[in-house]
Amino acid sequence: MENKSEKSKARETTQEVDSRIAAVRDLIFGENIQQYNTEFEDVYNRIKALQNETQKNLGAAVTNLENKLADLESLMDHKFQDLNDDLDKRLADLDDEKADRRKLGKALEKIALMLQE
Repeated sequence: MENKSEKSKARETTQEVDSRIAAVRDLIFGENIQQYNTEFEDVYNRIKALQNETQKNLGAAVTNLENKLADLESLMDHKFQDLNDDLDKRLADLDDEKADRRKLGKALEKIALMLQE
């Protein structure tokens, strides 16, 4: 029993010392700790705001790029359709029995130039 009693007294003494140390610490550093906590909270809030803004900007940039890619794809589809229509027209203009090689060469040359643009 003495052993248990000694242990409980030691615990009580340790708790008293700990509470005294905490009280002294709060007296000496309490104001600074509160100030640091406030500053850390401000920094944390700024970080959160910047994260939210960054996510919003990233989403807008992705949407913008997707729109531009869709516009480019549409433009390329129209260009290829125009080239196909032009080729079909020029081929129809060629003599069915004798293919005029010069006309065919010029048509293919024009298509090559349009593809390079």
